[in-house]
Formats: sequence, C-alpha cells, structure tokens
Amino acid sequence: MRKIFFCLTCLMLCIVNVKAQQLTEEQRRAYLEMLKHSTVSFTLDSTQVAPTVCGYTYEEQMVEAGEGLKLVTCIYKPTMPGPWPVVITRTPYTYLGTGDSNEIGRGYARRGIAYITQYCRGKGGSEGVYEPNVNERVDGLALVNWVAAQPWCKNIGLFGESYTALTCWIIADAVPDKVKGIFLHHYGVDRHLSAYSYGQFRQDILTAWAIDNAEEITEKPAKPDITKVYHEQMAYMPQREMDTHFFGVELPWYRDWISHTDYTDPYWHQGVWETLRNIPSKIQVPIVVVAGHFDHHQEGTILGYNLLPEETKAKSQLIVGAWNHSHIITPMIGKQDHAMDVNLTTMQFNWFYDLLLKEEAPRPAVKVYAIGEDKWHNLSSWPLKDQVKPEVYYFSTDSRLDKEAQRSSASRQWTYDPQNPVLSIGGETLFNSSTRRGSQLQPLPNYREDVVSFLSEPLAEPMLIAGKIKVKLHVSSDCDDTAFTYKVSEVFADGSTYNIRTGITSLGFRNNPLGPRQDYEPGKKATLEMEALPIMWQLQPGSRIRVDISSSDFPQFSIHSNYAGVWSEQSKTRLAHQTLYLDGESKIEIPVMK
Repeated sequence: MRKIFFCLTCLMLCIVNVKAQQLTEEQRRAYLEMLKHSTVSFTLDSTQVAPTVCGYTYEEQMVEAGEGLKLVTCIYKPTMPGPWPVVITRTPYTYLGTGDSNEIGRGYARRGIAYITQYCRGKGGSEGVYEPNVNERVDGLALVNWVAAQPWCKNIGLFGESYTALTCWIIADAVPDKVKGIFLHHYGVDRHLSAYSYGQFRQDILTAWAIDNAEEITEKPAKPDITKVYHEQMAYMPQREMDTHFFGVELPWYRDWISHTDYTDPYWHQGVWETLRNIPSKIQVPIVVVAGHFDHHQEGTILGYNLLPEETKAKSQLIVGAWNHSHIITPMIGKQDHAMDVNLTTMQFNWFYDLLLKEEAPRPAVKVYAIGEDKWHNLSSWPLKDQVKPEVYYFSTDSRLDKEAQRSSASRQWTYDPQNPVLSIGGETLFNSSTRRGSQLQPLPNYREDVVSFLSEPLAEPMLIAGKIKVKLHVSSDCDDTAFTYKVSEVFADGSTYNIRTGITSLGFRNNPLGPRQDYEPGKKATLEMEALPIMWQLQPGSRIRVDISSSDFPQFSIHSNYAGVWSEQSKTRLAHQTLYLDGESKIEIPVMK
C-alpha cells in the first residue's frame, strides 16, 4: 500500500493538496492502471543499483535560510563512517507525509549517500510565508552552503522535479565547489514560454496550480468531475478577478502571470524570471536534464539544456522520453517494448553514485525516444539541427491534404463561440486535466461545426517525424483579434486516431510570439505561421495524417474572447466568423528524419 500511495502522489505532482484531492475508487483504479506504464519507481531496484552497505539514521533540523527564517530540513544519513556524498532537494509539497517516511531517502543512505529534503518557506512547518518562486534562490543557497560546511559532507548533488527542479536551476550558477552535479526533471527556464503560446495562457496547468497551491486559499474547491477540473474558475471573466470572486482573496502573483501577456513586458525580464533565464549559460557542473514529449514544461526544459555552455554539455545529458509530467507513457498504443528502458529513479541514483561516491566523470548523451518506432535515438542535438527534410502537405478542397499546392478560390468557414469552446482532447501542455493530457483517442473528423478536418492519402511507408512541425494558415476573421488552433494526428489503418501535436496562435501575436501585440483589421487576409513543440513519432504504413483547424483548445489554453487586448481583463465575448483560404498557401510542413 505504501508503494501505491507514493506513486499516486507522484502522478498528482505540482497540483494536489491532500485535502482537496480525495480519490474515488474509480479514480484510484484508473491511476493504478497508469502506474503500470510509469518510468519512475517507489524504491531503488536492488538488481539495478549498488547493494546496501549500512543502516541509516533520520533527523530533522531547523536550518537557517534567508532573512533569518528557519526551514524544516529532513536528513537521512548512512551509519557508516563519513564524510559521505550528499544529495539535496527542496520542495513546497507536503503530501508525502512528515517524519521518516521516504523510502528513497532510506535507500540512498543505506548505500552510503546522505539524502536531504527541505520544505520551502511556509510549507511543512518551515517558518515564513510561502510566495511561489520568489525566495528559492536565497533559501536554496543558504541550505547548500550550510551542508557544504558540515564535517560529514564529502561532496554534493542537487536534484528535483517540476517545482523542486526550479529550486535547483535557480541556484545552479552560484553553488559551492562541493556541488559536483545536478539531476533535473521537467522544469522550464523561461517562465513566459511556460505560461504563454502566441499570447494564449496555458490555463490547465497554471490556473489550477495557483488554486491548489495558494496558501491564501484555505479551503480548496471540490473536484467532482475529473474531466472538467476547475473549468468554471478558468472560464470566469474577467479572469483577473477570479480569485476574489471564488475565494475571497487576491493572488497578486497569479494576477501578474495573467496580466503580463507580452514577452517584451518588463515583468518577465526582472527579478526571479530574469535570473532563472540567465542561469543555464553559467552552469559549470555536469547536469542531467529530463524532459517528456507530453510534459507541459518540455519547451523550457529542453531550452535549459541547449543554453548550457559547450564545455558543460560535453559532460551532461538530455533525456527525452514518451511520458507526461507524471512520467506515465503516452500514448498507450502500439509497440512499447523499449519505452520504459529508462527507469529514471534508478538512473538518477546510479548517476549520483558514479559521480559522487566513485568520483567518475559522467558521459555526455542526447537520447530521444521515437513513439511508434519504439526506439531510443542517440543524437547530436535536440531538436535536430540537420538530418531532417521537410514533407509538405497543402490544405485543399474536399478536406484533403495534398502533396501539390492547388490554386483555388475555395475556403472553409466556421463560427467560433467563446461560450462554447472546443474542449481539449489530448495535448502536450495539459496536466491538471489528467484524463485529457498526452496523446488521446480522437473523435471522428469534423466532429463539431467549428472543427475543420483535413486528411492525407494513406502512407506507403513509415515516416519518422523528428523535430518541430510547422503550420501555415491563410485566414481572415470579422473580429479585431481572435485565435486559430491546429491539431496534428495519426489516423491508423483501423480508423483509430491519436494526436501528435497541437498548437495555437492569435492574430494579435501572429508570426511573432515573442514580440509585442499587433493590430489586425477585421476582414483582412493574414498569414499565420506556427511551430509545434518538437516530437519524435513514426507514422505507420497505411496511416493517414489528419489536421484539425479550429479556434479554441480549452482548458489547455485560455478562451479567446474575440476582442483585442489583455485576455484576463476581458469581461465579455462575441462570435467570430473565421475563414481558412484553400489557395495553395495554407500548408503543414513535417520534419522527416533522413
């Protein structure tokens, strides 16, 4: 039962509050089924790691952090003579329980490596008030420097996942010499990229995270329908006042996230976010960066690796697998004999064991798993800088994706109603909506009047997608701003369809997601160019490529009101009448591995 409990909490990492997340029997069975496809484990596999050499001791100390505050620090130590290597993580999450309850910590200590977890300010009995992100640098450096000064500390490794990875990234440029390596999962180093895509806010992760983790909200809302968690709160207008309307408190940090939409806004280029963005290029110690094809932090996580100095990359690794934020393999279809070849729990221990205890230099690697091919690729970089060629398909009449551009005056129209958005069915940046995230079975083509579908002819041979799919749409709207979405899927020979990549843009941020908001004249034709997050996915012979075009993808992204301006300040919506022109300009470009 303890293994079950730990794995359930891992699956809900980043969003749960133990009082707010009471699992029903049906939910419990669904989670247990997913655990069979997890790339992490509760205990260290004794057949894959070094044997135990001693017992362990457990203690808690109040260690001084920034501003004189003292934070709860849980320490597992080996009983063998020291000094020993030490691994450290810091967390705001308390749902694993308190006291001597960490089997992984025991496993490290019994193998000669001390293991430390510290609770962030205001969490788990630590002093102070929890304010997300802001104090992690000063508090983290205080802890690492304290550990480095202890006579029982030989050397140090830092590790973390999601928010706990942030607590490592944010200090990685200023750690003491005793820190020899870092192992991080699933956290992006550019906060704007994590929050926005072409001006549209990633609500499913960030609005839900804010509600679940805000200390100001003392009573968390119930989640009676796990298929529509917090949809009422996410759809509330104006979103800027959602916190006071539902909870009677202001969340100033959440209001900052949803008000500063432009990448050029000074908010994203000062304080903790500017510090975080600049740190990877200064990291000198070896680092393992772990990303998932369907993890909402994928883009910024891979960016963190790519920003490392070349001399640091020469001793570091990037691992990108077919899992979501909870390390669950997705999609659960086709051949998957090797999808779980990487057990990240085992890999992390062995990497630290070799680096810290055996003092062996780590080997560099870039390993990316190809869905559908069931193969791990050893690459020189990710996304690939070469080794790919584009396969181009044009949106054509009769709902076709054609290899040749057809000049035509034809078009497809639909009406987008923000009060009836297209609900996300699968998506690479979903998290809170656990039943919707990842690659999911899709409805039939054109399943709504505001979803326009296009299909290719069946493929004669396999096609290995390796990189960023690009979509170009020639469109117009009768509103001064609106959104356009796409979803690329594989339609298998039996008709079953699974999403590969999704994306969104707005006319206000067309073709320039990192630039300032632009004006749009209603009725004027515009060309929209978008890039999906990178993916490695092999399409099967006999399969078709399907692309759905629409104007909403909720709750993966916020609902566009069809009015220009800052989305969170909008208090009303209107209909938008959209046109996609099939004139030979609208197309999809797929990077295929040579």
